[in-house]
Amino acid sequence: MTFLRQLPVLTLLCVLISGVFSGAQAQQQVPLNIAIVNIDKILGTAAAPKSILAQIKQIRDTYRQEVQKEEEALRQANQELAQKQSLLSPEAFKEERRKFEQNVLAVQKKVQQKNLSLQNAQQDAQNQVQSALRDVVLEISKEKGYTLVLRRNQTVIVADPLDITDQVIAALDKKLPKVTVSPK
Repeated sequence: MTFLRQLPVLTLLCVLISGVFSGAQAQQQVPLNIAIVNIDKILGTAAAPKSILAQIKQIRDTYRQEVQKEEEALRQANQELAQKQSLLSPEAFKEERRKFEQNVLAVQKKVQQKNLSLQNAQQDAQNQVQSALRDVVLEISKEKGYTLVLRRNQTVIVADPLDITDQVIAALDKKLPKVTVSPK
């Protein structure tokens, strides 16, 4: 199964290599200078992605506490409503029950909106990291003359000197040390 996932990369390398050795081409050949980047390591090690995860955890914990308070208030309101049932007329109880159910729906909607807002904020923050990461890889590629940069998980065998992951992490940390997650 992993061979099938690697097949497009191997095919690309074969095409590139065959193009390099083909003397029949009229255009000037660009030398093949390959670099490898471990995206998983970058996203797990760089400062900005770590700051995103920490902020998301903190925001989720805050949301969880707010939801618990809301749920407790709804439980108390439900108990009070059950106690009032024998004191109220059926119509009055039905009206009180309707108000309670509206409150429940409002809380559920509020929770869903907060979760969606947090997901959107997380996606925006991750997009900032991806954009900065792309810029950093391009800058390093231009600086070092790399003509092909591959992801580590798309390669079968990699010589350590080809791996520029640590350089990318250092440059990314310098360019984007932190990303603020701000749900709306």
